[in-house]
Amino acid sequence: MKWIKNIFRFIWLLWGGIEFMFFITLAIPFFLLLIAIFGKKVRYQLLTFNFKILAPVMLFLAGIRSVTHNKEKMPKTGAQVYISNHQSMADIIINAANSPQAGFFLAKKSLTQFPIFGIMVRTLGILVDRSNEESRKKSYAYMVSTIKEGFPIFIYPEGTRNRTTEPLKSFYDGAFRLAIEAKVPIVAQTILGVKEIYNADTPLFLQPGRVDVYFDWIDTSAYASNEASKLREDVKEIMLARIRQHSFTA
Repeated sequence: MKWIKNIFRFIWLLWGGIEFMFFITLAIPFFLLLIAIFGKKVRYQLLTFNFKILAPVMLFLAGIRSVTHNKEKMPKTGAQVYISNHQSMADIIINAANSPQAGFFLAKKSLTQFPIFGIMVRTLGILVDRSNEESRKKSYAYMVSTIKEGFPIFIYPEGTRNRTTEPLKSFYDGAFRLAIEAKVPIVAQTILGVKEIYNADTPLFLQPGRVDVYFDWIDTSAYASNEASKLREDVKEIMLARIRQHSFTA
């Protein structure tokens, strides 16, 4: 019966929230202590811990199984601009758990308002207030310098969660302009199956299940500095092709 299923999904959401907050609360004091001792240079090692250990454990306990496609062909070191579609609050954990390497997330400044999780975002993320031009310029300059230091950046080009009926929302140019300017490739992660697990239209429900993550590597060296829009549309078409391919084979 549907109401029984919804009760289970609500309880499962509570469980997912509890285990998420438990691990974040446990990690934050140690992260802050290590940064206080060793300085900000240790941030990438802490980020890697989140990607390689914390996120996979969270997914496992939430009963979310990931199946990756083409991941073995992706670079495991060096600077790239990672992008992904964005459908739910679970995406950041799914992206991190399945990424070939850790990357600094570009995060909305509003996320820092969340208790405890906001500290993690402020500590390891790159913050931006999209309503403030000065903030956008500052975050962009910081991303350029981070890539030049050899670290990957992770951006959701849709800007926010996709609550539309379209498979992808319109993309912003920022990620693509950054990749061209910094002369680094784009690694696209297309996540499919999330809405069967956590639907933005019914945010009080979560359930165990499977997600598929498709990887595509895009060389940006052939794009001129004024061709960010073209790169944006080319990458979007690649991700749409993955969505169509998955829908056909599922």
